[in-house]
Parts: sequence; C-alpha cells; structure tokens
Amino acid sequence: ALPDVLLRDVVSRLPVRDAARTAVLASRWRGLWRAAPLVLRDDDLLLASDGERARPDAAVGRILADHPGPFRDVHISHCSLTSGERELGDWARLLAAKGVQDLVFLDNPPLPRCAADITRCASLRRLPADILRCASLRRLFLGTCTFPDTASAPRGADVFPHLKEFSMLSGRMSEHDLNYMLACSPELETLALIISSMTKRIHLRAQSLKCMLLWVGVVDELAVVDAPHLERLILWKTIGQRQRMVLKIDGAPELRVIGRLDPRLHQLQIGNTIINAQTKASPNCIVPSVKILALELNFGVSKDVNMLTSFLRCFPNVETLHIVSSKDGEATGRHHAKFWQEVDPIKCVKSHINKIIIHEFQGEQSEFAFVKFIAKRARKLQTLVLVLTEGTFASVGELYEVNSQLRALTRCSWAAEGCEVLLVGPKLDCTWNFARASDLSVKDPFW
Repeated sequence: ALPDVLLRDVVSRLPVRDAARTAVLASRWRGLWRAAPLVLRDDDLLLASDGERARPDAAVGRILADHPGPFRDVHISHCSLTSGERELGDWARLLAAKGVQDLVFLDNPPLPRCAADITRCASLRRLPADILRCASLRRLFLGTCTFPDTASAPRGADVFPHLKEFSMLSGRMSEHDLNYMLACSPELETLALIISSMTKRIHLRAQSLKCMLLWVGVVDELAVVDAPHLERLILWKTIGQRQRMVLKIDGAPELRVIGRLDPRLHQLQIGNTIINAQTKASPNCIVPSVKILALELNFGVSKDVNMLTSFLRCFPNVETLHIVSSKDGEATGRHHAKFWQEVDPIKCVKSHINKIIIHEFQGEQSEFAFVKFIAKRARKLQTLVLVLTEGTFASVGELYEVNSQLRALTRCSWAAEGCEVLLVGPKLDCTWNFARASDLSVKDPFW
C-alpha cells in the first residue's frame, strides 16, 4: 500500500543484486528497480549464485547499460577490465549519459605503499576523457589510475559544474591536469591527494575550496596562491624530491586549521618571508585566522625547539595546539630548560591557547621543560592532555617517575587557574585516516 515514490527509495538503498530481484515480487514491483536511482557497488556482485567468488566485470557492464538512470552512487573497485580501454570507455560514456552523482573508481592493481612506488609503476591505466563529461558528479574518488589527459580538453563550467569532493588515491596526475580540474570545478570544496604521484609543484587557485589534504606525497612545492575560502590545510608525511617541501601561504584569509607541520620535512613561507629559527612576528609573516595548529617535532633537538617558537609566532591566534613528540633526529643531549626560561613572550601562548595535546608523550625531560614553560605562560589554558603510546615505558618505575614529575607540576605557580592536566593512553583506536582529516563536519581533525 506504500506509494511508488517511497518504494523506489527503499529499493535504491538495497544491494544492487537484491534491488533487481524485487522485480519478481509482483507486477507492481516489476518496474520499480529500473525507475529507482541506481546504487551500484560491485562488491555486492562478488559472490555468484553457487557461493563461489565471481568477477563482476560483465555484470557491472550489463547493469550500467540496462538501467535507465539516474545513477546516484556507483562504486567500482573489484573489476579487472580485461578488455581494457574499450570497456572502460563504454562505462564512462554510460556514467556521463545517465547522470552519475557519486563515483568511486579504483582500478585493479594493488595499492602502492608510497608515492615513490607510483612513480615507478608503469601499469597505471589512464582514464578515458569521457569521465570529464560526467557533469552531474558531486563526489569523485579515483584510485590506482592516471587522470585523463586534459591537454586538448575544452574548458568551461560544463565539465564538473557541481563537483564538491575530489580525491585521488595512489594515482598519477600532472600539473596541467590538476589546474584544469580546479579551473573547471567552480563548487569544489574538498581536494584530497593521497599517496599519489603528483607534479613537483602545486599552485592552489580555487575560489570555492575549503579543505586541501596532501597525504604521504612527494611534492617540491605547495603554494596556496588564491584560495579565499580555504579553511583546512592538512599535510601528513609530505616531502620534496631531494629536500624539504616548500609550503607557501599567500592568499588564504579564512584558513583556520593547519598541520602537521614538521620542521624536518617542511619549509614554511608566508608571503615573501621564509620562516626560520630567527623569524620575529610581523604583519608580513603571520596568519591570524588559524585557530587549530598541529606540529610534529623532537623536543630534544635544538633546531626543532627553535622552529617551534617561530611557528607559534606565525599563528598568533591559535587556540588549540597539537604536538606529536617525535624521536626522529639526533637529540642534542640538553633538556632546553634554560631556553624556555629565556624565550621571548609568544602571543598565542600568552593570550589565546586554551587546549594543548602532546601526542606520543614519552616522559622525557625535554618534554617536561616545554610543559613547565606552558604552565607558567599560558594564561587561557584550560586543558593539557599528554597522550601516551603503547610501549612508551619499559617498567612501572618509569611510569611512576613521570607521575612524580606531573605531581611536581601541580605545585608550580600556573598562569591559568583551574587548568586540567590529563595523562591518557595509549588510545585503543589511534588510527588517523584521511577520511576523518578531510571531513569538514569534524571540528578538530587531529583529535
């Protein structure tokens, strides 16, 4: 007795094999599946009727050809595409003609473990240019493939006029192709490049972009040239080909979240100023909009400690500070207590930071020297969280020593009244994934 519009909605949410089977229920159901927006996930087609694992290539081709559309959600990740470019070209034309909205396509080769593997991989299939004709796309996720050649492709708003999210996993994309995609996506909000072989330079010009994520990439330079609505810039394990990756920020007035900056991997440039250990705060080298900052450094390395103060001065209005305490680099052997006692006042520490999380806390004297500095200087601090990692302490005695030092901190004169200090961990689920990092509904992507 339910109306057809509701039945079609129910059918469109079923696995595609079950959705098609509803046609045998009754004459009234016979046309519902073909009239419902298609949701096709090829992992629903992996098991044949006899229970054996099946190759879904042929079934995917038939479904795309037989269903009149529209295609609401198509997820293809298990097809081997033995006939290659011809079959893929046919699918691309069908997807474009029948209004696909969300498309996830991962070609069959195994995922490379790092961007260097992609550079060496010659088997990444280039997608046909017909993918660019899918004007109804809202979300596009490509993996283990090469972006279509855009050298001769037309420009205009009819390419990706409604695209909100674009992600590439373990793929290959040239500088020209990336610039083309950004220019032809006037509503793009999220750009995620994950373990991908990219151009040596990324110059970000995107009027609608809100989130840029570069995850395990090899890029010489990332320059935010003109991104007036960019709110989130996330880097993780990104390096240059032969030296540190240059990160230039010039044209991001709404940037609120940035990290994880690593002084060993990233050279920060704000405007025309290259940030180094001697950089002093000035209107030409600050980003006042940033509220959440994430860093990764070794508290036992003098260069890292000096760069930490410079980074903090560049973001004078930070309210939440994440620091990953790394063991990378050779420690100088000093605790840096004298350095923190003599360091000049830092605006964000004195007036704005209300929450600090030190991840992978190891209980080293160099870490406690920074904590004592924060205790004496951070007037607005409400919460200090020290997150342990599994296997940090070899004995109960070591953990007892850390607790003793924390108790000693409580007897110090704190600049902030009522600050809560938490020693937590190890976290049961310490997974930090790119999906959460680029989710704009998550206020703090590092926590």
